[in-house]
Amino acid sequence: MKDAVTLKERRKTKKFRCTQNYYLVFGTINMKLLSISEENVIGSIPAKPTQVMMYHDSYTAGETTGGLSVIFTMLCIIDLFGVFPVVALPKSIISCGIYGIPLVLAVIALQLYTAVLLGRSWILAHDISPNIREKSRFPYAAVAELAFGKTSRSIVTFLIDATVFSAGVPNFIFASQSMQLFWWKITDGDVGITYCVWMVVIGLLLCPVMWLGSPKDMKHLALASVFIVTTVAISTWTCIINDDKSPPPSGDVVAYIPTSRDFLVAYGIIVYQFDIHPMLLTLQVDMKDSRRIHSAVLGAFTVTGTMFTVTSFLAAKRYGNNVHSNILQGLPPSITLYIVALLVTLQLCLSSAVSNSALFQHIEDVFKIPREFCIQRCVIRSSIIALAVFLGESVPRFDLVMGLIGSTLTGPLMFIFPPIFFLRLCYKKSSLPNSATYSQLKTENLHKVTLGKLKNGNDPSRLALFMHSFDTKYKTFTNTLGKMGENDMDEYNIKWYDIVLAVLVMLLGILATALATYSSWSDAISSASFSPPCIVNSTAAARSFIERNIQMT
Repeated sequence: MKDAVTLKERRKTKKFRCTQNYYLVFGTINMKLLSISEENVIGSIPAKPTQVMMYHDSYTAGETTGGLSVIFTMLCIIDLFGVFPVVALPKSIISCGIYGIPLVLAVIALQLYTAVLLGRSWILAHDISPNIREKSRFPYAAVAELAFGKTSRSIVTFLIDATVFSAGVPNFIFASQSMQLFWWKITDGDVGITYCVWMVVIGLLLCPVMWLGSPKDMKHLALASVFIVTTVAISTWTCIINDDKSPPPSGDVVAYIPTSRDFLVAYGIIVYQFDIHPMLLTLQVDMKDSRRIHSAVLGAFTVTGTMFTVTSFLAAKRYGNNVHSNILQGLPPSITLYIVALLVTLQLCLSSAVSNSALFQHIEDVFKIPREFCIQRCVIRSSIIALAVFLGESVPRFDLVMGLIGSTLTGPLMFIFPPIFFLRLCYKKSSLPNSATYSQLKTENLHKVTLGKLKNGNDPSRLALFMHSFDTKYKTFTNTLGKMGENDMDEYNIKWYDIVLAVLVMLLGILATALATYSSWSDAISSASFSPPCIVNSTAAARSFIERNIQMT
């Protein structure tokens, strides 16, 4: 009888150990089993009710699912920049003469600064309110809500949706005009299919690509897109260097004195082409280590900035002030140019799939569409593409749209909200006490699971008493309650120069946004009078595009 009882106890203990192993694997994190005595499991002394404290609130979606690395995040950002800095930005900078250099450096520096602030704001928000990860589909809006409430969330959501949607319009115009340019030069002057028709064709071909999910589902697209951007840059440099048919350089770029309009137009286009703020936090949430987002941003700006600088220098040296808004229009016909025109169209299509994901996800949540692939997703996303194509048919020039978006919509998202949100969240973080109150606040956000009470005679397989101490590979988060001491809290104390710099950035952003918006709308109104859009007269629009190309050649 005694042997039978012992065997039964051993079986129970073995089953209990199997249960422990199950939870250790299921948690996907380092677990530490609390030491318990045999009397608490089997014996005459009843055990106390226990709780399992699962401290996984500090993990982001990317970290728990093996998300994006720093290198791949950098490639995604380069993909978002796309080919525009290579083929469309040089004209605006060259139009500012030698003063274009400090202008582009200043704007990019401000964009880097606010992008880093926005990334740090997400980390702060995650530390203050760990359950913010449940809103990871709309991280920018979630940060806004945590900082200033639901009103700011609504404003940010509207601006992001408007910016992302509007940014797709110049993509369609530029890609379709590149296709018309390709046929015009390869057929020696025969227009053939107008870019108005090409825009519809590209929209139809792009629909299946747009049906993909988040950036995590688009790794192959991003890699292909970055390869295309690099190929376009090198091929464009080759075409410029080998161009011996175009006229000599027109005007002295260094001696040129730009007007205020030149600066404002260039500002709007620079802001548009290097604006990653609507998508930045979406990428950060998908990262393995979200604290390293600044490394990815800096690397992407360095790579794209280098390609843009080389292109601008070569174009200014070869053509002077006689540079097209689309630099490909001024290049002589060649096999390389034909390939570049096709690659530009392909890259813009791939880039649109990544850049529009935030807008698609928001619209799908509004209509309560499942997050898995379904027919409703295809219908909604295809409808959005159709609307973007319609607007593209209604606008005469892609550079006007760039200026309007960059000057009107991106100003608040780039120069106003990131500094304000960062300062506000720093204040909220530093206001959290270091004592038991802070520990209690953290504890309220933990997932508590009561597995049962250990009673005399109960089946131990139904019970587990454990807690884990997590220590991530990247040391991203604190691993103990109350670990944040005074030295750690000093990191979030706002210094006077933080406030001065943030206020200065916001004032400059507000002023530049107001002036550039006025200039862009004035240009759009005046341009509409002599450059008809496709929706009015597709033949006249195509002819006007070709005539501008001939006049600049």
